[in-house]
Amino acid sequence: LQLIAEAVGEILEGEVWLPAELAEAIGEADEEETRFAEAIASLTPQQFRVLNMLTEGLLNKQIAYELNVSEATIKAHVTAILRKLGVHSRTQAVIAAQKLEVEPPKVES
Repeated sequence: LQLIAEAVGEILEGEVWLPAELAEAIGEADEEETRFAEAIASLTPQQFRVLNMLTEGLLNKQIAYELNVSEATIKAHVTAILRKLGVHSRTQAVIAAQKLEVEPPKVES
């Protein structure tokens, strides 16, 4: 009953009330997004390009061709991306990028 009274009181004061468990879950999600955002910000421009191409579903060979580098270079970039993002697979890296709606910078012409 006290919990309901607290909730009503906060709402009447114009605040948003959430159950403690939900507020904690949201806080944890925000922390994870912040961590991924910081990790993505730490990528080099070339690693960022590679990550964007991964999100498009391109293979290492295709990315290498598009960027005019060797496939071994792309593999090195992918390894660095996975390490910086703290993930274990390309799929996890893509999901992290998509959660943050990472988009390549727009080039004005």
